[in-house]
Amino acid sequence: MASPPSLPSEIWFDHILTRVKSLDSLGLCRVVSKDWNHITYESRFWQLFCKRSDAVSGFLIQNFYDYKHSSTFVSVDNKANKTLNLSILNFLPAPVKVEAVSSQGGLVFCVNQNHRRVPEYFVCKPTTLQWETLPNPKTRYYTQSNAIVVLSSKPLRYKIIRLSEPKSPVKYQLHQNLIRCEVFDSNTWAWKQLKHVSLPYSVCLRLPRRPCVTSGGACYWHLTSNQVLAFYYEDDKESWEIFDSPEPMSDSEYCAMYTKLVEYQGRLALIYSEGELMELWVMEDHEKKVWKRHKLISLDGLKQLVGHYPSPGAYYNSDIALMEAWPKIIFYKFQGSSSNKVVKLEHKPDEIFKLQSDFEIVNLRGPWRWRDFSFIFFLFVFSLFCYFVRFVFGL
Repeated sequence: MASPPSLPSEIWFDHILTRVKSLDSLGLCRVVSKDWNHITYESRFWQLFCKRSDAVSGFLIQNFYDYKHSSTFVSVDNKANKTLNLSILNFLPAPVKVEAVSSQGGLVFCVNQNHRRVPEYFVCKPTTLQWETLPNPKTRYYTQSNAIVVLSSKPLRYKIIRLSEPKSPVKYQLHQNLIRCEVFDSNTWAWKQLKHVSLPYSVCLRLPRRPCVTSGGACYWHLTSNQVLAFYYEDDKESWEIFDSPEPMSDSEYCAMYTKLVEYQGRLALIYSEGELMELWVMEDHEKKVWKRHKLISLDGLKQLVGHYPSPGAYYNSDIALMEAWPKIIFYKFQGSSSNKVVKLEHKPDEIFKLQSDFEIVNLRGPWRWRDFSFIFFLFVFSLFCYFVRFVFGL
């Protein structure tokens, strides 16, 4: 990467980076240099950026209680908590279950949770209260996991990846576990079935409560073998790959109980947490699959606060993590080993999704297509036909 502009650090930090007005512009700044990329994930930067920009950053926490799903938005940023009310998805036409959230772009993929014979899917942007009904995938196949990713913001283009399994146990063939894969593209407004994903026999996705992690043009799922399944979606050349976790834990079934995939500074990372210590491993070289232990964090301060060692949920930025300590969730700042914010929940979290969004109106339906005008075309043809009939019969 090129070196940053030769200006005093206070100038390009306080007068340039923190005054960027959008998440898209911030993404462009991150590719200027490693220093800029690193500093834009720090707590001090995010505090100023969220205050000065039209953007929010936090977590969508979904719980399951009394046979219903509900979602709550939480953030360290007070502005975001005031802007987005707790019942963040109440503007939709029906109560929904969140299936996936795009960490960039603020899009939510969800399904009507009212009992219906045929499911009804939605895509929405909570900050602008926009939503659209989506065509259905092959719903006769049981869903294993979903992901939604934003490929471009201007114009908006996004994809939804759905992994499912056939109802029949015939999916196990030749010592392989086959998983169906469908991809929805907002440009075509249709689902496309890809080749089945082939996993080793007896290996499957680590569910529940393990949402897909997206970073660097790929979606990642943690497997029960403690390996990582990667789906690459850029340039319309979808492909799959399976690779190992960091070597100290790649061969241990015991370690798999305490590991979790996360996104850290725009890269794939893995948390290993057992007892008083939490390790953060970051993939430094994706092509060579090189992992590096980035941090070793003590959780003793949290134990004194809640009475036990909490489990990690996700990273808010480079030095604040969201920790689960039911009935609380804690934004834990590593530097100084202090709790940045404590939120008490009514129900135990079922899934945690990271959400970053602006308030810009978008076109969720993508480019205009012929079928969008089909009804108008039908009326036009019908009018011509009626006129022709009247002309022939002299009416």
